[in-house]
Amino acid sequence: MSQPNTSLEHLQDQFRAHLEARDRSPHSIRAYLSDLRQFAAWFVEQAGEPFALESVTEYDVREWRDHLAEKKKPATVNRKLAALSALYCWAGETGQAERDPTRHVNGVTQQRTAPKALKKRALNRILRQARLNGNERDAALLELLTATGLRASEAAGLKLGDLELGERRGWVTVRALESKGRKQREVPVHAKARRALWEYLEGRGFDPQEPLPRFPSARADEPLFLSQKGGEMSAYAVWYAVKKYAALADVQDVTPHSFRHTVATRLVRDPGVDLVTAAAFLGHSRLETTRRYSEPNEDDLAKAAERLGGS
Repeated sequence: MSQPNTSLEHLQDQFRAHLEARDRSPHSIRAYLSDLRQFAAWFVEQAGEPFALESVTEYDVREWRDHLAEKKKPATVNRKLAALSALYCWAGETGQAERDPTRHVNGVTQQRTAPKALKKRALNRILRQARLNGNERDAALLELLTATGLRASEAAGLKLGDLELGERRGWVTVRALESKGRKQREVPVHAKARRALWEYLEGRGFDPQEPLPRFPSARADEPLFLSQKGGEMSAYAVWYAVKKYAALADVQDVTPHSFRHTVATRLVRDPGVDLVTAAAFLGHSRLETTRRYSEPNEDDLAKAAERLGGS
C-alpha cells in the first residue's frame, strides 16, 4: 500500500477529529498535536526528507526517544511516545500506514508515583469561586465531581433519570463510554453535593420537598446539566468550567481528572475503605489501576525530603 499524499496539516486535522471522537480533553488534543509537529520537524531535520507516516522506522522512534531523554523528564518523553503510538494506531486502523514503528519501542523508566491530587485548601478555593460566581449549574457540577470523581464525559452525559436525591441519601447511575466497556455503576452522592444539586434543580422547576425521581417520566431523558443552549452539556464544557474556576482560585494545572485523582486518592488511603470498594466506586475494571493511588505522589516525596532536612 502506498502512502497517501497527505500534508502534515491535513494529517493533523484528521488526527484531531479522531481524538475528539474518542472524547480526549482539549488539553490532551493540543499536546498530542504539538508532539506530532515536533516529531515531524525533528524527522525532517534528521532524515533530510519530508515527513510521511510510512517513512518512519523503529530506529527513528528510538533515536527520537533518546534525543528527548537528554533534556526532558521521563514522564514527558513517555507522553510524546504515547502520542506517536496513538497516531500510528489510528493510521493503521484507517489504512494510512501498514506498520507501526512505535510498537517495539519501550518508554523511559521512571519512578512510579501516584497521580497528583488536589490539596484540600486548593479544592475548597475552587468550589468557593464557583459559589461566588452565582452559577448554580457550575457549582452543582463541581460539587458532584468532588463527591464522585466522575469522568468529564460521564458527568456531561448524566440524565435526570440517572439521579436519585433523598433527604438522607443520593445516587447517580453512571453509564461509561464504549471505550470503557459501556459498564454501568451506581455511585453515592454525599449531603453537600446533594444540596448543591437541589439548589440547581429548583431553578429547573423541581420541588425540593419532593425527593427525586418523583418527576414526570417524560423528563427522565433530559440532561442533568444543561448547556447554554438548553441541550446536553459537552465534556469540553465540563473541562472549561473546571479551568475557569481553577483560574479564578489561582490554582494551576487543574482538569476534571484532577477531581477524579483526588477522590481516588482519598478513597484508597482511607483505612476504612477496601480496594475492591474503591475500584467499584471509581468504575475501574482492574484493581491495579486503583492500587496506583496508594503509591506516594510528588507531594508525599517532597514532604519526606523536608522531614529529612529538619532532622
